[in-house]
Amino acid sequence: MNYFFDRHNRYKNIIEFLCQYKGVSEGELFKILEDEDCKYLLALLLKKYECLNQQEFHENFPSSKVNFKEYMKNAEEKMLFNKRIRDMYFEAEELLDKKVK
Repeated sequence: MNYFFDRHNRYKNIIEFLCQYKGVSEGELFKILEDEDCKYLLALLLKKYECLNQQEFHENFPSSKVNFKEYMKNAEEKMLFNKRIRDMYFEAEELLDKKVK
C-alpha cells in the first residue's frame, strides 16, 4: 500500500510544481498542455519518478486527445534535441528531489 501512496504523492508534487511554474490552479491543469515545453516536461518527470499512469493522465487531462505512447516518444526526442527542455527538466528534477527529502 505504501508504494501506491508514494507514487500518488510524487504525481501530485509534479502536478503542483508545473501548475506553480505556469501560474495556474490545479483546476486548470489542461493549460499545461497548451505549452509544448511543459507538456513534454510533464511526461519526462512522470516517467522519471515512476508515476506514469495512462488512466490517471487521462483523468487529469480529459480534453487531451494525445496518444499517450506517442506523447512519451516525442518527449524523449525533444529532451535530446531541445536544450531548453533539458535545462527545465534538470532544474525541475533538482527542485522535486529537494521537496521529497
